[in-house]
Amino acid sequence: MKSIEIDRSKRLKEEPHKGHNRWHPDIPPVLEVEIGEEVVLETRDASDQQIKPNMGAGDLEGLDAKVAHPLTGPVYIKEAKPGDLLEIEYVDIIPEQAGWTRFRPGSGFLRDLYPEPYLVHWEMQDGWTTSPQLPG
Repeated sequence: MKSIEIDRSKRLKEEPHKGHNRWHPDIPPVLEVEIGEEVVLETRDASDQQIKPNMGAGDLEGLDAKVAHPLTGPVYIKEAKPGDLLEIEYVDIIPEQAGWTRFRPGSGFLRDLYPEPYLVHWEMQDGWTTSPQLPG
């Protein structure tokens, strides 16, 4: 089975042959597959590995926003043509054991509730997420 595997100790700029962080028609495919072929795609977190487990909300100001939202791919589907509607089936999604949620002042749906930066670290296990940092 074809795959795009990433090294989580590296950022996208260190593995540019595995992804991108903006859409543009001139970005070459990383992988070519046949219609109906199953593939495995590993992904990076939305900060491109900038947010670490020991970070607090005060550390968010130093993040490089230009590298946010790294994407794996593109994947070229042979015989698909511009304008075709593609149906993608996710067979399995395996999350990492840790994650995070951040709020930036003035953005998002909760901007009125969080006027200051806020960062929550999550632990994920057996289908549950927990965090000792949640208020209340």
